[in-house]
Amino acid sequence: MLLTLSSSANATIYYFSSSTGDDNHNILEARNPATPWKSLNKLNKIFTNLSSGDSVLFKRGDVFYGAITVSRSGGVFAPIYLGAYGKGKNPEVSGFSTLNNWKAVKNGIYESACTSAGTSLVINGIQKAMGRYPNTGYLTFESHNENNSITDNELTGTINWTGAEAVIRKNRWIIDKSTITNHTGSTLTYAAGTKSAPTNGYGYFIQKSAKTLDQFGEWFYDEDRKAMMVYFGNKNPNGFSVTTPTVSNLVDIKRFNYVTFENLTFTGAGNNSFNIVQSKKITIKNCNINMTGAEAIFANYSPYITVENCKINHSLSSGLNFDAGCINSIISNNRINNTGLIAGAGKSGSGTYEAITSFGDNTVIEKNVIDSVGYNGIYFGGNSSYVKNNYITYFCLTKDDGAGIYVGDWSKTSNKKIIDNIVLHGVGNAMGGGRYPSMQAEGIYIDDNSESVVITGNTVALCSNNGIKVHNAKEISIYNNNVVNNGVQLRLEQDHYMATSSFIRNNQIKNNNFLSTTNAQATIKLSTHQDDIKDFGQIDSNFYYQPATKAASIVAATVKNGKTNQESYNLSNWRSFSGKDRSSTESDAEAVLFEYNASNTAKVVTLKNKYVDAQNRVYSGKINLDSYSSIVLMLADKPAVKSDRLAVIRRSLIYNKNKYWVSNQVKL
Repeated sequence: MLLTLSSSANATIYYFSSSTGDDNHNILEARNPATPWKSLNKLNKIFTNLSSGDSVLFKRGDVFYGAITVSRSGGVFAPIYLGAYGKGKNPEVSGFSTLNNWKAVKNGIYESACTSAGTSLVINGIQKAMGRYPNTGYLTFESHNENNSITDNELTGTINWTGAEAVIRKNRWIIDKSTITNHTGSTLTYAAGTKSAPTNGYGYFIQKSAKTLDQFGEWFYDEDRKAMMVYFGNKNPNGFSVTTPTVSNLVDIKRFNYVTFENLTFTGAGNNSFNIVQSKKITIKNCNINMTGAEAIFANYSPYITVENCKINHSLSSGLNFDAGCINSIISNNRINNTGLIAGAGKSGSGTYEAITSFGDNTVIEKNVIDSVGYNGIYFGGNSSYVKNNYITYFCLTKDDGAGIYVGDWSKTSNKKIIDNIVLHGVGNAMGGGRYPSMQAEGIYIDDNSESVVITGNTVALCSNNGIKVHNAKEISIYNNNVVNNGVQLRLEQDHYMATSSFIRNNQIKNNNFLSTTNAQATIKLSTHQDDIKDFGQIDSNFYYQPATKAASIVAATVKNGKTNQESYNLSNWRSFSGKDRSSTESDAEAVLFEYNASNTAKVVTLKNKYVDAQNRVYSGKINLDSYSSIVLMLADKPAVKSDRLAVIRRSLIYNKNKYWVSNQVKL
């Protein structure tokens, strides 16, 4: 400790400027902002000479091309610091190279010399998708041979796709990429990239071939000829700014510890912006990470990582991906937008196209804003980890059977918590997903073999499938949540489709508000492969709402012995059948006000009328809505407990980002 403090007291600052620097300056000159070094190459050469507590500062407004390779550890109390100096926007580390000297090839296709195979192409600041056939949607394959080939009866051999890449939607949650090794007639043989086998009737498309280029901005990199080919049609390519990544990882940290990055921008990684392997106590704060070819931040067996106050935008595969070895991580106050939105651009497998993926014990994920993500907003695990005060909106846009917040324990962990999050707009994507056009997006999804999860204080609304779903999981506590206007508000599904699947047992579901906006939506739906719904756990003291209707309402759909026998219950019959919801109440009031606050500060809501909540507490005038909370109120002249009915649902949703009324005729 004394050595560390002594080193910190003698810490040195080194300055870098790509605009005014010179790598020929000596080490003493580089300590003066008037005579800085110039390049990242110079930084990498001198990195081993840095000491604990030393700082490397980059001039604001400058762009530094290349990558940073960390080759020295800081100290426990004196990390090595990389930051900014001067005035202006954050200094930028860029992996982009500009393409020029375009040559016409044929039929609107131009090419430019390119020494490195970029994973993306950017034209005038906009990411462009690789050329593909067909240009939109998926083709359908009728059969497959294990995980070796697919057969599409409508595919012909007119264009031979050998050497191209097949992008196959193996199921609703996996989109795999595989090189086509042979094309004969209607059959494509491919080199399996993952163990997941295709599902007959699902979809595929073809990319990574010059033969696909027929729309503006579509591109293909010819590895053999070291040329980037782009379709410009009748437009002059010299009139556009065209860039592609020529650097794999912008920051590589392997087996070095105690390093901090602050106030920097990272743009155009071909693979990961940060690639962190077996490194401890890496801190990334107040940084911008843009247009990443794979993950913005990837970490492997690296404990005590902190990522806070960062803006992460346009990652093609995932935003943050931390494995189980990344214990004690903190992911806080970040904004993660536009993640995994291009099918075929993300990595293969299941845990991809996600904003945050984290499996380390004692992980904290809080106060993040996640907007527009291809699959799960947050997929987490780990003992004693929690997800709190996050705002997640528009997810499952590229693939589905996922959620805003997803837990799926394939190894046993305990004491996980999902607290006070706002989860809205689970959309789903059925393209290439078989013959069933359902949109399978859940708000909060507790999947196979999960246990010991607390879900409390959350707001879940406008999800195409279920608000909260428990699938083959046990010991889940669900209480004090507002679940509004989802396909089904609460779904408990036990199908035990694997021998290792858990039975739904010992769950506690109490004091929640489950609100459906039409009688096409179910407030609660339960199913099982055997007659054991009574064993699912305690369900009581909840409030159920559905607009007034003469139609029969459904409470539970029970599946017995693999045959669907749907049974409908009103609240009284449901109590008699299950012994549950003895103290629950319901309403079919004409109008319900639902308001939420997805910010870090309290929100004042002005009420034009007098309202009551599910406990008949009266509200009028102005109310303060706490951060990351919501409220459900009914007009005071409509009693909270009315007809003895409980409703069930299934229907498309009504979208609105801020507030909406629920009534017989929804008013937005």
